[in-house]
Amino acid sequence: MSNYFTKNSLKPSLISLSIGAIPFLATAAAPTAGKLIDSITNVLLSFVPILLGLAVLVFFWGLVKFINHADDEKALEEGKQLMIWGMIAVFIMVALWGIIGWIQQNLGLNVSTSLGTLPAMPDNVPSAP
Repeated sequence: MSNYFTKNSLKPSLISLSIGAIPFLATAAAPTAGKLIDSITNVLLSFVPILLGLAVLVFFWGLVKFINHADDEKALEEGKQLMIWGMIAVFIMVALWGIIGWIQQNLGLNVSTSLGTLPAMPDNVPSAP
């Protein structure tokens, strides 16, 4: 029983607990149920680019490992595996992102994340002297 609570076994549970608590932290500023759902959605939507970036980093880390350790067969295989899993993760995330967008568009759901107003281009072009 004393080997159950080791340093390494607590790390994953603390990480999952802290990630699971993030939507609850978003509820502090949401007085109504609609705003609560919006704030949780915004928190979860902010994780998508982060996860996509991590998947791309995993791919490139595998590429670097593959190139730098061309003489070591074990590191070469690890690099291949990292590249494969990175590509699979990017493919799944982009495919799900597209499928969800297609479903939203076809069902007429108006779920759009706005970045605010974009700056306007000037209409007048200066003439040459």
